[in-house]
Order: sequence, then C-alpha cells, then structure tokens
Amino acid sequence: MNAWLKALIFPGFLFLFVVFLAVLYFERKILADVHLRVGPYYVGRWGILQTTADLFKLFQKEFIVQKRANKILFSLVPFVAFLMSTMMLAFIPFSQTVYVVSTSFDLIILLALVTSMSPIFFYAGWASKCKYSFIGGLRAVNQLISGEIPLWLSASSAGIFYGTLNHLEIVEKSSVLNSLILLPGFLIFLTAVLIVSERSPFDIPIAEQEIVYGFITEYGGFNYAIFLVAKTIELFALLSLAVVLFLGGFKGPVFPGIVWFFLKISVLYLFIFLLRASIPRIRMDLLLKLCWKVLTPLSLLNIAFVITVKILMG
Repeated sequence: MNAWLKALIFPGFLFLFVVFLAVLYFERKILADVHLRVGPYYVGRWGILQTTADLFKLFQKEFIVQKRANKILFSLVPFVAFLMSTMMLAFIPFSQTVYVVSTSFDLIILLALVTSMSPIFFYAGWASKCKYSFIGGLRAVNQLISGEIPLWLSASSAGIFYGTLNHLEIVEKSSVLNSLILLPGFLIFLTAVLIVSERSPFDIPIAEQEIVYGFITEYGGFNYAIFLVAKTIELFALLSLAVVLFLGGFKGPVFPGIVWFFLKISVLYLFIFLLRASIPRIRMDLLLKLCWKVLTPLSLLNIAFVITVKILMG
C-alpha cells in the first residue's frame, strides 16, 4: 500500500502535476523578467493560477483527428509518452526514504526509458499522415539519437566511477571531491539533456518558423496537453538524474535531504530558463556536428579520465 501511495501522491502523479504547473509558471515569469515583460499577472495573485487556467482550457478543447490519420496510433502515442516519462521518476531517490523503487540497475533502466522516447515521437509524426509532422518526427529522431549517445556515455562515467548502478548507493558514495572529478561528465550530461529534451537552443524538432510545429503539428486540445506534460516531466526526470549522479543527490548540511534535492534542481532549472531567454536556436547541421564531433569524443575521453582517476585513487 505504501508503494501505491508513493506512485499516486509523492513522488507520483499528483506531485508531477504540481511540478508541471510550477515549472511552466516560473519559466514564464523568469523569461518575462529577462525580457523586461510582466508575464502572468491577472489570474490569481502574481498570475500564479494562469498556468492552471491554460491547462484547463486545453483539456476542454475538442480533440480532432483528421480523416487520413492512423486514429488508434495517433490517439495512443501521447499517453505512451506520458507513461514512459513518469516511469523515469520511479527510479529517482528524492531522499533516503522517498522513492518508488530501488534496484541494482536503476541507471540502466532510466536511460533505457529515455531512449524509448525517440520512436514515440517518430510515430507521433508518422501517424498524423501529414508531411510537416512526418518531417518533424524524422528531425526529432535524428536529434534524439545524436544526443542520447553522449548522454549514455557521460551518465555511465558516474556509474563506472562509483562502481554501482543503484542511485541510492551513488548518492551515499558521493562527495565534493567526487563531484569535482565528475565535473566534465556533468557538463557533457547537461548539454545532452538539453538536446534530448529539445530545450533551447536545441528546440529544433518543434521549430515553428521552419516546419510549423514539428511532430505535434496535428495535435490539439487534450492530447497536446498530454504531450506537453510528458516533455516537462521528462526534463524534470533528467535533471533529477543529473542531481543524483553528479551533485550529491539529497546530501547536504543542516536542511533535510529532500530540501537539498529541490534546491539543486531549482538551480539547474534557473540555468535552463536563462539559457532559453538569451540564446537563439542553432541549425540542425551544427547540432549534429556538436553531438558527433565534440560531445561523443569528449564523453569517451571523460570515461578514460574517470577510469584513470579511479585506478590512481585505488
């Protein structure tokens, strides 16, 4: 029963819904501050209910499936994406006791779930039977596969260094010195997270100026909202993984562990929001060069560096 409560309330679906609303609200507010705008203001105090109102508006909109689309696959894909993204959070320890499951292969399972998102986005474009959506799906797969390789390699460097794939054991073995040793891997991992989650400046698959709105061009209403929630949760899961692998997870003085965890992830979110507000989108060819000619070789060198340091440290 305790596991079911965790899955439904915290860190389950209710918690993820609150995270989704909070992330969207603060992103809009921070972007508005950087751009010298007001942002959400009228709905609720400081506009805090604006995101909730927008979400309910999306849920109330009619869900339209065009005639030539594959109706079953078109309707099913957003829910599969949501399910995969929420499953990632099951393997994240927010504190010593707050987690859903803990296995000997936490890291491998979570990375496998991340990799499963690529075909989901392709099928979303293919099932639409629309050339813009199909091109968007191909671009998404191209980008995600290119970004997942340095993501896997940089995350694996932490597992190699700590000698375990269990997230709780990784956090227990972490220290300030270990975080400094893994700093190159952290920078590669964070860049790969932006690529895989399609965040600025790597939001190429949904570049509205180039291909309308990518693989979700034909989606609207409730299904579009599910896709939006799935992408937001995926980013939250990947940033949580970064905190666990490279930033000591829930470790910290004075405050409870769960407070330290959310402080660390809040700093990462702030960095991502500021990045979106200040850097324009790059071209696809530059992204591919970055992944294959820069990040992937650096990831391999980082693994060699981590193995060498581990041998020297005994």
